[in-house]
Amino acid sequence: MPNQLIPSVEKRISSWMEIQKKRQEQEMEGTPPKATVTVSREFGCEGYPLAAALKEKLDKKTGQIWTIFDNRFVDKLMEDHEISKHLVKSFGDRARYLDYIASTLFPNRVSDTEAFNLLAETIYSIARQGSAIIIERGAFAITRNLPNCFNFRLIASLDYRAASYSRRAGIGEEEARKLVVEKEQDRTRFLSDFLNCSFDQDSFHMIFNNGKLPIEKIADTIIGVIGL
Repeated sequence: MPNQLIPSVEKRISSWMEIQKKRQEQEMEGTPPKATVTVSREFGCEGYPLAAALKEKLDKKTGQIWTIFDNRFVDKLMEDHEISKHLVKSFGDRARYLDYIASTLFPNRVSDTEAFNLLAETIYSIARQGSAIIIERGAFAITRNLPNCFNFRLIASLDYRAASYSRRAGIGEEEARKLVVEKEQDRTRFLSDFLNCSFDQDSFHMIFNNGKLPIEKIADTIIGVIGL
């Protein structure tokens, strides 16, 4: 399955927490936030491979360690009480932020669940700290008003996405095609129900055809767009 190709979430969280500790010791208060990249994708596109290529290039180019936040990583942060407290503390006034979500980011959202608030707060807090590459979870919508955030999206034909997912998941292409369609429908519903938005092209700095451009070329272009 695809998760077998992704490093252990526990190890990644441990490394990220160590990075946060060092940043708090080294950085002066009032330092402008570093850039954050969000990667949205049609299901079946190669979001994590792109994030990994970006991390490698950005680590070398900036001399800083960038962290990839995928679904598993974000879910773990939301589940861990101590890490959640760290994020809330780094953000500041939690109540004020939740008011900000309600009145500014998503004034007409359908859902008003605690799960939504926690997800939005977690992603927003991560994005504000910078040096982050956030995959999916509606991050482009949650961070759209942050000046340090750059939002990108991968698209591709259904044939390409089914073949890519079949290869990476180790399943038949017919099964992969069915799952790709179902999962993409789930994502569209999530954006509509929780974030009251869609994958509109105006939400992104750039949209790339994953079936037409190699991952390395896309990564290089993104780095150029964010000006690093």
